[in-house]
Amino acid sequence: MPATTSLKLPDALKITIAKVAAFEGKTAHAVMVDTLQAAMEDALARHQFYADGEASYQDVMRTNAVFSAADVKAYVVARVKGGKPGRPKARPLDAAKPMNPAHD
Repeated sequence: MPATTSLKLPDALKITIAKVAAFEGKTAHAVMVDTLQAAMEDALARHQFYADGEASYQDVMRTNAVFSAADVKAYVVARVKGGKPGRPKARPLDAAKPMNPAHD
């Protein structure tokens, strides 16, 4: 059974919700539930994005292996064109050198 929650909405927001609901042929309640659901899905996706990034960073710190952006780009472009290129080779991370992004 769904839980009941009450929200105190500013008058302007309540009017906007009513307009959107009328336009979409929904109730104000349905618009709010849909909007909250979408916002929570976005928040969870952002959380996963950050967690994946942190895991990748930790993996680089553990293995000291990175890939050249130019090598990865060449690999992806060749695959898109139907080729079967060899996978890029990992290189040791040299923290003393600045990273130069590929802009080809």
